[in-house]
Amino acid sequence: MTMPASAASRQPTATAGARSRTLFAGERLSARVSWYAPGLRMQRHTHDCHQLSLLLLGTLGEQTPQQEVRLATSAVGLKPAGLVHANDYGPSGALILGINLPTTFDLKDGLGIEQGWQWREQPASMVLARGGTTLAQLLTGDLPAMQAEASLWELLATMVTAGQRPPGAPPRWLALACERLREEPVSLATLAREQGLHPVYFARAFARWIGCTPSAFRMRAQLQRALPLLAAGHSLATAACQAGFADQAHLSRVTRQHSGLTPARLAALLRE
Repeated sequence: MTMPASAASRQPTATAGARSRTLFAGERLSARVSWYAPGLRMQRHTHDCHQLSLLLLGTLGEQTPQQEVRLATSAVGLKPAGLVHANDYGPSGALILGINLPTTFDLKDGLGIEQGWQWREQPASMVLARGGTTLAQLLTGDLPAMQAEASLWELLATMVTAGQRPPGAPPRWLALACERLREEPVSLATLAREQGLHPVYFARAFARWIGCTPSAFRMRAQLQRALPLLAAGHSLATAACQAGFADQAHLSRVTRQHSGLTPARLAALLRE
């Protein structure tokens, strides 16, 4: 029996260190949002459905018998049914919007996906915006089932067309710049000077490889520092201060931009 979106959204589930809420359950696809606590490790496992995931916030490591990825920025991932994989989550934890498709769904014919397991680390801003909007809409449980399903198919369409990194190896200075931005709110001019680069060249190369501007990356890094604080029950003011935001209003703006949710709604979701 198919569960209506409004009913599915009221069914949170939890395992040690992970919380999930079903947002929609239909005959052709389902969706859920999951929060994985900082430091959580999941042993090798498989899924009996195809999964397309949008890493909205946080960090993620994923290992298969063939290779491993480490994600610290927003990303779109595909896991075909039956793929053996393990996961671990860094100091920020991870908030993931996942869409599941039955094994009978042909990924190549239906979505134009020919490659198997993959993660794309720089989804376009429109993917993140649509993902956040879809999450916010489905969490209310007010969308009719037909409209909810249509929103998810539209999100899938944008996810599978997200751009990929340029060919070749990234410049050596990129990892150093990302690490600096994760640690403190350093300015673009300072970063470019430290690497001996012109600010314009630095900003363009950074955006081309990472998929966002240095300032957007810095805001995301601050929000990732706030995630475990919100999940632990700290007040919004405390989380904003300790994560390096100017004030609670600043945290609210960045949270809405990256997840489509208010800090209060996000905190409630993390603690469900």
